[in-house]
Amino acid sequence: MEEKKARDMIKAKRLEKKVTIAQLAKTVGKNSMFVAAALQGNHRLTEEEAKKVGHALGLDKETTEALSKFPVRTDFPNATDPFKYRLLEVIGVYGDALREMANEMFGDGIMSAIDFTIDMERVTGSQGEARCKITLNGKWLEYKTF
Repeated sequence: MEEKKARDMIKAKRLEKKVTIAQLAKTVGKNSMFVAAALQGNHRLTEEEAKKVGHALGLDKETTEALSKFPVRTDFPNATDPFKYRLLEVIGVYGDALREMANEMFGDGIMSAIDFTIDMERVTGSQGEARCKITLNGKWLEYKTF
């Protein structure tokens, strides 16, 4: 099945059945952000996890199987989407400062995007306003000298 068609069908079924990503994550026993990325085709679920999502959403066999295929991660960044643009803006504004602080704290290296987790939660600000808290948690990989 063509990747975009599968993603569109999965989203349509999820919205039709009013099933949240958090509910699907609980169903498969995974982090919500991981499941959200899998539903977008940027991660893969095991066959068993895909079947659970397929059952919960009433997906056909071909669409369910698409959830466990190896992803091709080439669909980013989309700088026209406002949410994604703001995340890119955060890196543009704070990236150098984050790099300098990371070097001071950990030495010369990088944060892994493979040995990595990401979480998002809704928190309440000091004025009672809704705030979006995103936590990036990656293993520190020190550059080797040779």
